[in-house]
Amino acid sequence: MGSAIVGVIGTLLGLLIGAAAQQVQASRSRNWQQADLLRTIKRRVYAEYLRSISASYAQALSGHRTRTEDASLLAATAEIEILSDTEVSAPARELTNTVINVHSEIASGAGVPKSDIEKADRDRYKVIDIFKADLGFKPRTTPGAGQLVPNAPDHSP
Repeated sequence: MGSAIVGVIGTLLGLLIGAAAQQVQASRSRNWQQADLLRTIKRRVYAEYLRSISASYAQALSGHRTRTEDASLLAATAEIEILSDTEVSAPARELTNTVINVHSEIASGAGVPKSDIEKADRDRYKVIDIFKADLGFKPRTTPGAGQLVPNAPDHSP
């Protein structure tokens, strides 16, 4: 009878340990899936943010500024603030404000110092590096990356 009890207890303990291990694994799997989903969403939002900056610049250069890209940029910035920590969202918000101001000045034709445009572009590349780090990618290491082309048009008066 003693060996039967030991066998039953051993079987029950095996079931409990197996069930606990399965719960732990299921929890880990859920956490991995949630982290992967968050990375995917961030990647989409970061791409939309950067696309909006480029489109806003194109509108500014054409002089036909409809502000649609400002709205897209502000919407992407709001999503970044919801999805990301302050280390990511604060520089993105600062860049959004800079981009809207500089692009508005370019579109008005009043003339913008080339240094302001270059600073905005450098800040954009810094934010790209922040986005890449947040997604687990290596930042750019190319010498001179983030600098405007030397013969870029000058929008100063």
